Amino acid sequence: MRKIDKYATEMIPIRLIISITVIAAISLMICFGYMHLKVVLAENQMENECEALESELLSLLASGVSRDVNENDVGSGTMRIHSFNLPDNLVFLGIGVDPDINNDGNYETGLTEDGTVIFYKIDGGSKKVLWLDESFRFREGIYDGDKWITNDNQGYILIDSGKYVLTFELVEKFHEKYILIQANDGIEL
Repeated sequence: MRKIDKYATEMIPIRLIISITVIAAISLMICFGYMHLKVVLAENQMENECEALESELLSLLASGVSRDVNENDVGSGTMRIHSFNLPDNLVFLGIGVDPDINNDGNYETGLTEDGTVIFYKIDGGSKKVLWLDESFRFREGIYDGDKWITNDNQGYILIDSGKYVLTFELVEKFHEKYILIQANDGIEL
């Protein structure tokens, strides 16, 4: 006859606790891995968006014709239309401006490095910057009723995810060339 192990029944709760702990640890590692992967994928998406914009605007600067914003009754400068598909966890995209200089979540407009940069931040990631050539001088546009003019002290800020279409026009003001963004973000100095 077989002998009954009376201690084996005492091990069942301990084995159950160990199994639950291992399952919880594995689930937690998968969750953290997924969150990190989501941030990395969104940052890569934004990097690709910015590089595509840089490529389009490089051709604009190389072969485009500028419009003098001080002249009335002149045609448009050379334009490029760019479609952005921004990820859901985007915190901000600043074209020509670092909207969160102090990294405190309070957005400020203005210009950074004369508008020759693009900043973006993904929720859970760090702020990224794309330094551009000094010929890239972004300016937010103001529509004055019949034409777009430059807002000389502001870059453009996007703080929502989704799909956006922006028009970039090559303009000139006092013999200086700028890339005018035909949009207004509504954020004032």
